Amino acid sequence: MRIAIVSDIHGNITALEAVLADLRAMSPDLVMHGGDLADSGSGPCEVVDCIRTLGWQGVVGNTDQTVFAPETIASVPPAFREVVSELADFAREALGDDRVAWLRTLPQVCSHELFTLFHASPDNPWRALAEDDPGIQGRLVAYGHIHKPFVRGGVVNAGSVRF
Repeated sequence: MRIAIVSDIHGNITALEAVLADLRAMSPDLVMHGGDLADSGSGPCEVVDCIRTLGWQGVVGNTDQTVFAPETIASVPPAFREVVSELADFAREALGDDRVAWLRTLPQVCSHELFTLFHASPDNPWRALAEDDPGIQGRLVAYGHIHKPFVRGGVVNAGSVRF
């Protein structure tokens, strides 16, 4: 089975369109998203609408969470709090109530028979696993968040569509 994990799009519709072209050529059996869909790029609405239309299962990212739960910005290091707050406010306003409500429905963990997907770690979309983490209870795990693709034993990081 060929699986693609698309993560950390951050509102970059141009990058997502390039990835979609690659996916059409590669024809994976399953595509899932790893969160951080809509903040900071020029196309947050287009990205969310595209993912919803494609029907990809996926998980909530930390920046998705700041859009529908602004109180979570308090967990951001103080040096970044103002910027994260401004990005979340922009995305929330651009997305509107329906898209924000959809982001709120995304689970923190999505299990597949072959692997477990989450944004950064199973219990916290802000704190990433280490590259050398052996996995979760012996399962293959896939995540995003750190924007650096790698495969290490039972841990796969999807990297970022944005960069």
